[in-house]
Amino acid sequence: MRLRFVIALCCIAAGAAYSQRGPTPYYEDTNNVPVSPEVHADRSVTFRLFAPKASEVVLMGSPGILEVIRKPMPLQRDDKGVWSVTVGPIPPGFYTYGYAIDGGLRMPDPSNPNLELRRWGPTSLFIVPGGETAPIEERHVPHGSVHVEFYDSTNLNAQRMVYVYTPPGYESGKQKYPVLYLLHGNGQIEASWTWTGRANVIMDNLLADGKVKPMVVVMPYGHVPREIKPAPNTPPSTNDPAAIEKELLTAVKPLVERKYRVLTDRKHRAIGGLSMGAGQSMSIGLHNLDQFAYIAAFSGGGNRTDWEKADAAMLNQKLKVLWIGCGTEDPGYNGVKAMDDLLTKKNVKHVWNQSGGGHSWPNWQVYLSKYAPLLFRN
Repeated sequence: MRLRFVIALCCIAAGAAYSQRGPTPYYEDTNNVPVSPEVHADRSVTFRLFAPKASEVVLMGSPGILEVIRKPMPLQRDDKGVWSVTVGPIPPGFYTYGYAIDGGLRMPDPSNPNLELRRWGPTSLFIVPGGETAPIEERHVPHGSVHVEFYDSTNLNAQRMVYVYTPPGYESGKQKYPVLYLLHGNGQIEASWTWTGRANVIMDNLLADGKVKPMVVVMPYGHVPREIKPAPNTPPSTNDPAAIEKELLTAVKPLVERKYRVLTDRKHRAIGGLSMGAGQSMSIGLHNLDQFAYIAAFSGGGNRTDWEKADAAMLNQKLKVLWIGCGTEDPGYNGVKAMDDLLTKKNVKHVWNQSGGGHSWPNWQVYLSKYAPLLFRN
């Protein structure tokens, strides 16, 4: 009885102490959080930020929203310290954005929990719905799983991560699956293809529609250093493409083949990536045709010199699919198209996918939805 009495007193005291807390600090007062972004019925979008002491707030993207608004746009402040701007109407799709305050670096929207994780801080994201079903639309279909593997890299003397998607039914079955190695772009991380690109949702939908073969999708980290800038008095670490190739082949691939039920012959192994990852895929695939039968480059063209030297007959014999896609508004379009022209001139069989839009996720998500159905058909 005495113990219960003491516990009751402690609970009363704790409750009284909690109720006597001071006012919420201004930087945690959720009463000041405005609705943002607000997507209107006409597909215009309003962005808001509570920043009463700021002198300038600019809506920006990298490129994200800049693909439709074309240049950063200033927000206007009201008498309550809320900054806002309305843009559009804008086309249905997937957009990233952020704010630059008083000339500083971009920051995410504190009103929006949906983020694109990046190497130097996250950006915010939102979707403008449209009439057509998008590859990333979350549907009531069987879902696969996303695993996060931590491992110690002896090559790079660092702990690293790799994300692994397994298709629906993997955990309860005994089947072995083919593998797609899917690489991210510059400034992105190993989580980018799932957190932002929603590769797992794309694969779930394609599987539900009977458009792809079930496969394991492996998404490793594509930079050498973790930090975008080293700490003071720390020697800089370069982003060495050869080191990334070695890491994929001698660390990531063995880990996947040791821990997951996957097929290990070249006919059941594919690689593809976006932007920086496109160049890495073209390079790693070309250097290791004994290990990869499928290569894709989304918004990137690879090293033309290497491909100029490659024997066309060998490429046509070894590669079941060579897939290249780029948007006409992409700043790197001419370089990617030059790779397409080179392959055509050499009579190398390949798929050229020219689309609208620029260097952004809406294209890369569609490209994955087009590339994946071509894999592991024979």
